[in-house]
Amino acid sequence: MKNTSTPISEIGGRMLAGLALLALAGCAELDGLGLAGGPVPPEATVTVSRSAVTISGPRGFCVDPSATKDRDGQAFVLLGNCAAITRSGAAPQPRIRALLTAAVRETQAIEVAEQAPLLEAFLRSDNGRAMLSRESDPATVDILESFQQGDVLYVHARDDSEGYAPGMSSDHWRAIFDLDGRVVSVAVLGFEANPLSRAEGLRAVREFAARIQRDNPAL
Repeated sequence: MKNTSTPISEIGGRMLAGLALLALAGCAELDGLGLAGGPVPPEATVTVSRSAVTISGPRGFCVDPSATKDRDGQAFVLLGNCAAITRSGAAPQPRIRALLTAAVRETQAIEVAEQAPLLEAFLRSDNGRAMLSRESDPATVDILESFQQGDVLYVHARDDSEGYAPGMSSDHWRAIFDLDGRVVSVAVLGFEANPLSRAEGLRAVREFAARIQRDNPAL
């Protein structure tokens, strides 16, 4: 077993520095909801991170090509209701009303599965919550709960930062895990008009994370 005596600030800083940049970039896309402006073929899957990682969502969720970014070993993918993205009522729709995001970053410096307790503690610190805040203000972020299950760290948080995407709930679920030299952070964001229950949000983020792990068995 690896030594986990490294200070929380050092471990957390290495992990969250990349994740926070990707998360903030994703929020910028969400400001306009990032949904494609016209009819597009429904793509349920996209390959990113130098064509090494396959991202796909649960049934009814399609990749929004207008919001997908993939460069320099970092990738961000937004998935929404297939019917909304394709502008077609005939397209499949998910059982919940939500947006999904996936951020992938290449790194050899961290292992979520072994260092999850340190990351969890860091996320609850002022520095960690500041990294998760759109305003870099720890006072805007509340970690509602967090726990490790297997090799995945689950985080239920609320970000009350100003300028959050219109109509989106500040409450969201996140799952963080490794894929052989890459760290992946997926999130489920609900809408204010139809907020997700705790059970719905957790089930959705678990299903999303499990699907990505299943689709990338060689990693």
